[in-house]
Amino acid sequence: MAIYLHKILPILVSPLFVIMAVLLLAVWWKRRRLVLLAIVALWVSSMPITGAYLMAQLERGMVLKQADTMPNADAIVVLSGILTSIEGEGGLQTEWLDPDRYFGGLKLYNAGRAPILIFTRGQLPWTDKSVPEGDYLKAKAIEDGVPETAILLTEIVQNTEEEAVATLGLLQTKPDASILLVTSAFHMPRAMDVFKTQGLNVTPYPVDFKVRAEQTTFMSYLPSAGALTQTSLFVREMLGRAYYNVKNAL
Repeated sequence: MAIYLHKILPILVSPLFVIMAVLLLAVWWKRRRLVLLAIVALWVSSMPITGAYLMAQLERGMVLKQADTMPNADAIVVLSGILTSIEGEGGLQTEWLDPDRYFGGLKLYNAGRAPILIFTRGQLPWTDKSVPEGDYLKAKAIEDGVPETAILLTEIVQNTEEEAVATLGLLQTKPDASILLVTSAFHMPRAMDVFKTQGLNVTPYPVDFKVRAEQTTFMSYLPSAGALTQTSLFVREMLGRAYYNVKNAL
C-alpha cells in the first residue's frame, strides 16, 4: 500500500492535476479569472525555459565524470528505473527507457573501479508480470563481458530506500562499505542521502542528465509537453526529498 501512496501523492500536487482542479473550480464557480489563471499556469509550466531551469536546480552540483578518474570502491551500485515492458511477439518484452545508468555502471566496472557490480531488482506491484530490472541487466552485463561471479542482485525492491537497505544486506560483511552509486543526476542527491543513512560510504557517479547545452531562443517560451514533464518531475523529486528529510529527522 505504501508504494501506491508514494506514487499518488506526487500526482495530486503535479502541475497538470492542480491546473485541472482549478479549471473544474472555475466551471463550478463560473469564474473566468480562474480559467485565465489556469491557462497562464499551464503555459508557464510548459515552457522549455521553465523545465530547463527546474531540472538545473535538481541537477545542481552534479557533473558528468570520466570513469577512470573515479576512486576505487567495494562495489558499483546501479539503481533501477531504466527499463519498461511492452506486449510483443511471444508475450511481454523488455525495452530501454534510458540506458545511461546501465552503461555508467559498465564503464566503472571496465575501468576497474570495483570488483562487484550490483543491480537492484526494481519491480512495482502493477508490473509483477515483467522481469525484475536487475535480472535483465545481469543477463545484459554477462552478454557484454562481465563475469557472472562479479554480479550481485538485490531482492525485489520498490523504491530508493528499499534499494539502499537491500544493498547494505549484500555488503553487510564489509563494515563501512564504499560504493560508487550510479543513478540519474536529478535523482542523485536524494539517493545519496538515503544510502548514507544506511551507513554506506557513497561516491556519486551521476548520469542521464536532463539539462541540455542549448541556447535560449523564442522557442524556449512556447509550450512543450516535454517541458511540462520536466516541471512535473521537479515537483515529484522535491516531494521525495522532503519526505526523506522529514523521515530522517523523526
